[in-house]
Amino acid sequence: MASHQIRIHQAKRCDFYLRVRSRPIIEDSDGVRFAPYCLKYEGIEKDLEEANLGEETRNWSNDFKWLRAVQSSNWSILPENERAGTIDMEEQSERREMKNNGLEESGQVWALD
Repeated sequence: MASHQIRIHQAKRCDFYLRVRSRPIIEDSDGVRFAPYCLKYEGIEKDLEEANLGEETRNWSNDFKWLRAVQSSNWSILPENERAGTIDMEEQSERREMKNNGLEESGQVWALD
């Protein structure tokens, strides 16, 4: 998600990939994990700049139910080895088109020679 503000309520064991201006607000949630925004498509940099989201702020979380000086048990940063890779929307669109044209079966794309 890319947004100026994100508020999360009652989420359980969810992973969020964010680009956000302010820190996300978490309430009544458990096991929430955060990682950097990973969406890619032609023109994304321009779109993010126009939405005033061009700068990566690394804002992760404000947990209003956890005000102690130690890490909250309600959220954490998603370890790099568990993160999804970059999601290329153009590749996803091509895969969807191939599937719609009957070129994909059971999650396998067949090479056409």
